[in-house]
Amino acid sequence: MARIIVLGGAGEMGSAAVADLAERTSHELVVGDVREVVDVEWRPVDVEDAAGLRQAIRGFDVVVNATYMRQNVGVTRAAIDVGAALVDLGSYWPETLQQLEMHDDAVASGARIVPGCGVAPGLSNVLARHGADRLDRVDAVRIYSYITHPMYTSPGIVITRFDASVGTSLELVDGRIVERPSFSGEEEVEFPDPYGRQHVHLVPHPEPVTLRRSFDVRNVVFKVGYPADENRRISVLLELGFDLEQPFTVDGVSVSPRAFAAAYIGSRGIGESEVSANVKRVIVSGSRAGEHAELVYDFAVEHAGASASSRITGTFAAICADLLSAGAARPGVQPPEEAFDPPQVLAALEERGLPVTVSGD
Repeated sequence: MARIIVLGGAGEMGSAAVADLAERTSHELVVGDVREVVDVEWRPVDVEDAAGLRQAIRGFDVVVNATYMRQNVGVTRAAIDVGAALVDLGSYWPETLQQLEMHDDAVASGARIVPGCGVAPGLSNVLARHGADRLDRVDAVRIYSYITHPMYTSPGIVITRFDASVGTSLELVDGRIVERPSFSGEEEVEFPDPYGRQHVHLVPHPEPVTLRRSFDVRNVVFKVGYPADENRRISVLLELGFDLEQPFTVDGVSVSPRAFAAAYIGSRGIGESEVSANVKRVIVSGSRAGEHAELVYDFAVEHAGASASSRITGTFAAICADLLSAGAARPGVQPPEEAFDPPQVLAALEERGLPVTVSGD
């Protein structure tokens, strides 16, 4: 049994992690959040208070960071400083690179840091590694995601949609990292029934950076798609500048367009009967025994009344935290495809009624 603290455990994804750990393990659980919870031990923790954060997580075996991704680098530094094991829900590639650069410090402190333990990055990485381990040579990994819950599901989803749609995304092309504009590179991808053929585009995910650290591969791409009306909402809001942080003044009050959009749009929420889906397709191509081979991994989860992404992201983080508590991963900073045994992860998902389908075997 381990002592585990879930930072942001009162939120959608954090509460899913807490629920899974409480139901399936005997670990001692504590929620660290600025919001109080009543069904599990709670202590107030503000992750933006660096000194208070270090004090709060000191003495825990595993830290689950389920706060906003902008906090991931700071929480990683705090976990290294106190020598704790850590999983988080993932960042985009610039923040992930900052975390990987802390590897030597983590080795020195004995901290085991596994960033990117959500559904993507996270599960997508582990599936790619599972496929790579079954081929003699890996030429390409293509990761595609289709997400149906709208941005008005929650304030956090608004911020996530903005961050995923601006700036620079990466592809690994013939062994070179290539920069491309986010929200570009549109293509059509066939997902399993009932989701069908969907448009996807580039987002600033870290898989093109991390996967080539774990196995020899020369081509990696990650793309995501949303329903057409969601793409329209994102495009209009970006065109009008609602993703910008710089405040302006309204009737003497300073307002950030981004903060306003998150609070106002995200306050709508979705109905209790509204079903959302998070769908993943991971294609690993290469050769085996001298012949071309391609493995296709399909995974889908649906959820009513909240985002399916929250459910699976929190659940996967809980699986990773449990594996860390059992001694998985070595000291340092390593992505999940290096830290965890893919068959063990797939078995844990199967136990939860969340199977992954593999074809082309």
